[in-house]
Amino acid sequence: MNAPAHHTITLAAPRDIASGKAPVILQRNDEDFIEAILEDLKRPASRSGLQADVAATRNAEQVLKLFQPTQRLFHVALIEAWCATPGTPRLDPARVDAAGLVLRRQRSDAAGTPYLEGWMRAAGRLRGWVPMAQLGDDSADPQPAVRLARRATGSAAIDRLLAKRDATRESTLLDEHVIPMFIAPPDVCSEAGRSVFYGVVQTTSSELASTPPDTAALFEGFGPDSTEFTAHLVQPLQGLAYDFPDAGSHFSASYLDTLQSATDLARQRFLLLLRQLHSEFDAFGSSADSQAIFAELQAVTLSYKLQGGESTPRRIAAGTFLQNAIAMLLLPDPPAGTLEMPASWPGIDDAARRRLGAALAAAMQARFATVKGRPGRFDEPDARYVLRAFVRLKAEGACPPQTLWSDYSEPFVIAPWYEGTGAPTQITLPDPDEFRSLKPNVSFLLPPKLQSLLGGSPKDMLEGKLKTGDVTLGWICSFSIPIITLCAFIVLNIFLSLFDLFFRWSAFIKICIPFPKIKGK
Repeated sequence: MNAPAHHTITLAAPRDIASGKAPVILQRNDEDFIEAILEDLKRPASRSGLQADVAATRNAEQVLKLFQPTQRLFHVALIEAWCATPGTPRLDPARVDAAGLVLRRQRSDAAGTPYLEGWMRAAGRLRGWVPMAQLGDDSADPQPAVRLARRATGSAAIDRLLAKRDATRESTLLDEHVIPMFIAPPDVCSEAGRSVFYGVVQTTSSELASTPPDTAALFEGFGPDSTEFTAHLVQPLQGLAYDFPDAGSHFSASYLDTLQSATDLARQRFLLLLRQLHSEFDAFGSSADSQAIFAELQAVTLSYKLQGGESTPRRIAAGTFLQNAIAMLLLPDPPAGTLEMPASWPGIDDAARRRLGAALAAAMQARFATVKGRPGRFDEPDARYVLRAFVRLKAEGACPPQTLWSDYSEPFVIAPWYEGTGAPTQITLPDPDEFRSLKPNVSFLLPPKLQSLLGGSPKDMLEGKLKTGDVTLGWICSFSIPIITLCAFIVLNIFLSLFDLFFRWSAFIKICIPFPKIKGK
């Protein structure tokens, strides 16, 4: 019996499997999991058996954890639709225009107030994670065309004006990503006497937003006025007085070896100063943020140690000295000659300290955006997500399509790709007696200069003394993949043994169990 058009429709977890009005999430490890689940949905006994497949793995914080397909675990969300009248007749599939799942990310603002984000597109661009508040509320239809149709007034002139105004508002055109849900085949629904929808839960994606990461949100609370940010900076960048190591000495590129092996705090801080400015802040780059840092550093005057016959110390702008020191010690092809080490870095006043801190914080955010690149859908570790299902009913007469929503699922996290699931992939290594039969089956093309490097002395390579010269011959080298795997396995075991002396991890990451060789008949 199908539900009359005017009856209220309920979306909930399929009865006999779970309770509540949220989608139930099953976890399977079989390749044909969809076919198996659909078959089990037909009969009450087998439907009850699906309770054992409800996702139940949890992390250390007892948050539900789902896995990625590479871990050979798959997740399917199920929802049932019926009429909320006596007898609970099932929803007529002919009334359904579309069904789907939305996967939303849980967030909280600086005040701790929670909110949800959806993965959005707009005007042909992938916007990435956008607060659901921009759609108006989290029960708005994911598709902008349907949302606009629901706002129709019936007056063609008014509707045209509204559409023209909305076309200039990107929030109106936000299109939330939908994981498709499918109605179970007619024979399944008929035998079960239920309208059940299913969809594969996505736990991985290669999509990248077209917009840069929201560094303002990421770095909230980690600005120039925060204790955590200031404590991260080496002493001179905090605006404090600082004494340079080896003051008055002249150093060349070889001084880097002394700094890297130093045990004294003064030399360690100097190396950290150079690395922070170069790596974290790109202080001597060409961007506006880099130039702002350089301007603040140039306002700091460093003093040299008095030499024989001098009564007034020589001085140099901090920006000039540090730029030259980085070129000498951190960059390839260091300049010839030497640099003299200044004696001290003076403390600076509060106004200058705030300007320097603000310039460093802005540069760090810009540097982070460059290194991180465009944000991906699931690239935030330990992010929490929720699922919500919807069924969109077809328009009836002058009434627009109606979107029905389930409740939200329990929050969950997605296991990182490297986490094991108890079912390791087996790789068979060749027996030594088979080595002669293993033919090369992979080739590497080596450019001339790379072949010259690899063909030279390993000792010279480590010491950076190799010269490539005017080599013009390229090479192609073929190997056997099983032999490469065996070599990698041998090297892995050697390094595991060495590192086990410090980390004591062999008992956790390596399990070896003997088994009898299978004899042929």
